[in-house]
Amino acid sequence: MSSETAGKKPLPSTAPSGARILARSFYRELRSNGYTPAELVAVSTELIELVTLELRDNRETVKTAA
Repeated sequence: MSSETAGKKPLPSTAPSGARILARSFYRELRSNGYTPAELVAVSTELIELVTLELRDNRETVKTAA
């Protein structure tokens, strides 16, 4: 094991099929727990907002480091 990979968690699969499987599992889990389609849209919106904020923060960090 190289020192570069020591102590790091393995990255999740970046394959599109992995994302699709995760999304479908998440969807089924929420629906089976009584979430309505409108609530699923709200959850999806919140997830997108969190990712957007993280990407924005990363972009600002890169700009200030340059």
